[in-house]
Amino acid sequence: MAKGDTFFLRARIDVPAASGTTYNTDNIDISAYTDPARGRVLVIDRGFVTFTGDGPAAIVESDIAAADASRECMTQACSEIQTDLVSVGSNNAVFMENTLYAATDNTKMTLMNQVMSLNPIEYTGGFIIPTDGIHVGAKCPANWAGALKVNFLFEVHTETLSLRRIQELLVSLTAN
Repeated sequence: MAKGDTFFLRARIDVPAASGTTYNTDNIDISAYTDPARGRVLVIDRGFVTFTGDGPAAIVESDIAAADASRECMTQACSEIQTDLVSVGSNNAVFMENTLYAATDNTKMTLMNQVMSLNPIEYTGGFIIPTDGIHVGAKCPANWAGALKVNFLFEVHTETLSLRRIQELLVSLTAN
């Protein structure tokens, strides 16, 4: 459950139709709220991801591609800057992943949000960000016919780490 003094941080990634296979990113500078060297960090209590078409508008069948096609868009949120998608299983900086699948057979459209992040993702005790930024990224294995917008919303609070919380952080950063 979130602490009492929470606030919200937002980021949006525009994934262009013609270059969706490029790793698209945004960064949230949190240095005004933190001082990691002195133990003052940002803690994420909840994270949300939404996908919209170009606009803001709903994703429609014509955004997918030709008549009989499928597309996907993979996203991540990390405590460190990345240059491409990385796996939550092999990179301790990743704290949220999500993938959107869309398909059409030229008569109907199907959307499926693979909710790896449990959208919203909720952290018991919070996920500590030991850096001065939150990095979000999105990439599509194939170009969509229409542009996508990937929207991130994080409910956060700041905290000065106790010795116990510093030990939790060290374990989470080094354990695999």
